[in-house]
Amino acid sequence: MQNRALLAVILLALAAQPVAFAADFPGVLKVTFRTSDCSGASGLASVNVDHISRIQPYDCPNGRKLKQVLTRTPGSANEVFTVTAEEAVKLEAQIQRIMDARQKALEQTQPVIINR
Repeated sequence: MQNRALLAVILLALAAQPVAFAADFPGVLKVTFRTSDCSGASGLASVNVDHISRIQPYDCPNGRKLKQVLTRTPGSANEVFTVTAEEAVKLEAQIQRIMDARQKALEQTQPVIINR
Protein backbone atom coordinates (compact mmCIF):
# COMPACT_ATOMS: atom_id res chain seq x y z
CA MET A 1 0.00 0.00 0.00
CA GLN A 2 2.88 2.34 0.77
CA ASN A 3 4.34 1.82 -2.71
CA ARG A 4 1.02 2.83 -4.31
CA ALA A 5 0.88 6.04 -2.29
CA LEU A 6 4.47 6.87 -3.23
CA LEU A 7 3.77 6.13 -6.90
CA ALA A 8 0.65 8.33 -6.79
CA VAL A 9 2.63 11.21 -5.32
CA ILE A 10 5.33 10.89 -7.98
CA LEU A 11 2.78 10.75 -10.81
CA LEU A 12 0.95 13.79 -9.48
CA ALA A 13 4.22 15.71 -9.23
CA LEU A 14 5.13 14.81 -12.82
CA ALA A 15 1.66 15.69 -14.08
CA ALA A 16 1.90 19.14 -12.52
CA GLN A 17 5.22 19.96 -14.24
CA PRO A 18 3.83 21.20 -17.60
CA VAL A 19 1.47 23.53 -15.79
CA ALA A 20 4.29 24.99 -13.71
CA PHE A 21 6.45 25.57 -16.79
CA ALA A 22 3.57 27.05 -18.79
CA ALA A 23 2.98 29.67 -16.09
CA ASP A 24 6.56 30.98 -16.51
CA PHE A 25 6.40 31.35 -20.31
CA PRO A 26 8.09 33.30 -21.91
CA GLY A 27 10.44 33.79 -18.97
CA VAL A 28 12.62 36.72 -17.97
CA LEU A 29 13.02 39.29 -20.72
CA LYS A 30 15.49 42.15 -20.38
CA VAL A 31 15.69 45.48 -22.12
CA THR A 32 19.00 47.22 -22.66
CA PHE A 33 19.28 50.98 -22.96
CA ARG A 34 21.83 53.80 -22.90
CA THR A 35 21.81 55.84 -19.70
CA SER A 36 22.78 59.48 -19.44
CA ASP A 37 23.34 61.74 -16.45
CA CYS A 38 22.92 65.47 -16.03
CA SER A 39 26.54 66.20 -16.96
CA GLY A 40 26.25 64.21 -20.21
CA ALA A 41 28.13 61.07 -19.19
CA SER A 42 26.60 57.90 -20.61
CA GLY A 43 26.53 54.19 -19.88
CA LEU A 44 24.47 51.08 -20.49
CA ALA A 45 21.87 49.34 -18.35
CA SER A 46 19.95 46.10 -18.72
CA VAL A 47 16.89 45.40 -16.58
CA ASN A 48 14.10 42.86 -16.40
CA VAL A 49 11.22 44.40 -18.34
CA ASP A 50 8.75 43.31 -15.64
CA HIS A 51 10.60 45.41 -13.05
CA ILE A 52 10.08 48.71 -14.89
CA SER A 53 7.30 50.51 -13.09
CA ARG A 54 7.37 53.90 -14.76
CA ILE A 55 9.14 56.30 -17.11
CA GLN A 56 8.76 59.92 -16.07
CA PRO A 57 10.24 63.35 -16.88
CA TYR A 58 13.23 64.62 -14.91
CA ASP A 59 14.72 68.12 -14.87
CA CYS A 60 18.42 68.31 -14.04
CA PRO A 61 19.65 71.16 -11.83
CA ASN A 62 21.62 72.45 -14.84
CA GLY A 63 18.42 72.68 -16.93
CA ARG A 64 18.93 69.53 -19.00
CA LYS A 65 15.72 67.56 -19.63
CA LEU A 66 15.97 63.79 -19.10
CA LYS A 67 13.64 60.90 -18.34
CA GLN A 68 13.79 58.66 -15.28
CA VAL A 69 13.26 54.92 -15.61
CA LEU A 70 11.95 53.68 -12.26
CA THR A 71 12.32 50.00 -11.43
CA ARG A 72 11.20 47.88 -8.50
CA THR A 73 12.30 44.28 -7.95
CA PRO A 74 10.20 41.66 -6.15
CA GLY A 75 12.58 42.09 -3.21
CA SER A 76 11.46 45.76 -3.02
CA ALA A 77 14.79 47.15 -4.23
CA ASN A 78 14.29 50.37 -6.18
CA GLU A 79 16.61 51.63 -8.91
CA VAL A 80 16.40 54.81 -10.95
CA PHE A 81 18.09 55.26 -14.33
CA THR A 82 18.17 58.51 -16.28
CA VAL A 83 17.94 58.48 -20.07
CA THR A 84 17.53 61.05 -22.83
CA ALA A 85 14.10 61.61 -24.34
CA GLU A 86 15.23 59.88 -27.54
CA GLU A 87 16.41 56.83 -25.60
CA ALA A 88 13.14 56.76 -23.65
CA VAL A 89 11.24 56.46 -26.95
CA LYS A 90 13.46 53.52 -27.98
CA LEU A 91 12.97 51.90 -24.56
CA GLU A 92 9.20 52.27 -24.76
CA ALA A 93 9.29 50.66 -28.24
CA GLN A 94 11.25 47.68 -26.83
CA ILE A 95 8.70 47.29 -24.04
CA GLN A 96 5.83 47.48 -26.54
CA ARG A 97 7.41 44.77 -28.73
CA ILE A 98 7.74 42.49 -25.70
CA MET A 99 4.12 43.14 -24.70
CA ASP A 100 2.97 42.38 -28.26
CA ALA A 101 5.04 39.16 -28.36
CA ARG A 102 3.57 38.01 -25.05
CA GLN A 103 0.04 38.73 -26.26
CA LYS A 104 0.69 36.79 -29.46
CA ALA A 105 2.16 33.87 -27.48
CA LEU A 106 -0.94 33.78 -25.27
CA GLU A 107 -3.24 33.79 -28.29
CA GLN A 108 -1.32 30.98 -29.99
CA THR A 109 -0.79 28.76 -26.95
CA GLN A 110 -2.43 25.39 -27.17
CA PRO A 111 -4.25 24.33 -24.00
CA VAL A 112 -2.66 21.68 -21.83
CA ILE A 113 -5.07 18.92 -20.82
CA ILE A 114 -4.05 16.64 -18.00
CA ASN A 115 -6.10 13.48 -17.59
CA ARG A 116 -5.87 12.02 -14.15
